Amino acid sequence: MRGIIYIAHGSKMPDKNQLFREFVNHIMQSRREKVQHLAFLEKDDENVPIITRRMIDLGVTDFLVMPMLLFPAMHAREDIPAQLDEVLVDYPHISYRIADCFGDEPSVYRICERIIARFKNDESILITAHGNKRFAEPDVRLTDMVTRMKEETGQDLVPAMLYGALSFEEKLKQMDKSKKIVIMPYFLFDGHLVRKIKRLSKPFIEAGYDITFTDTLDLDFGMAEGVLNKISELEEQAYVSSHA
Repeated sequence: MRGIIYIAHGSKMPDKNQLFREFVNHIMQSRREKVQHLAFLEKDDENVPIITRRMIDLGVTDFLVMPMLLFPAMHAREDIPAQLDEVLVDYPHISYRIADCFGDEPSVYRICERIIARFKNDESILITAHGNKRFAEPDVRLTDMVTRMKEETGQDLVPAMLYGALSFEEKLKQMDKSKKIVIMPYFLFDGHLVRKIKRLSKPFIEAGYDITFTDTLDLDFGMAEGVLNKISELEEQAYVSSHA
């Protein structure tokens, strides 16, 4: 039997985890699988091993794994498969396939476009995501996405990351102080990383930079389409492989 496990990072704030449950429950309603569960990478009582074993007990032998992450880096490429492999070593008849991350899906970045629509074309807007020093793919995908957004909106959009080569701090250093700067935290919800972006921006503000912050994606249900597209893509890949 096929089942879907949605794997999120998890938050230390219970209300954020509850919002994530509501978001994923909304997505589940569009799928036919009888067994679908949300697991967290960092939450002891709902972690990946516990939820995976629970789904196996319910009869799941074929897992579709949906990383609830915007861009692929350490969690998607290493942590998720490692945690699944640790459990499934005892179940050689059970298989899993991992879907792509959904942060550059049009349905997702159009929410970002709505958020920044109130700003003028002469204002620089840093679309600032998580980033990772070890993985270049998030930088490439964010840059490609922002390029498409610039073509659609005509705004001065700049791809930036909290960590890695596209450092938003380095981007700020290169900007004209006299120009209004907007930072859009491209995160699923507000949390400690968004607060870190604001904290690291404080010296620039004190130095005379005119910086404004927007809301995050705030687990907008409009992103569900992007998640569902990634699950469908995973199914199509499996179909092609089985008929090759």
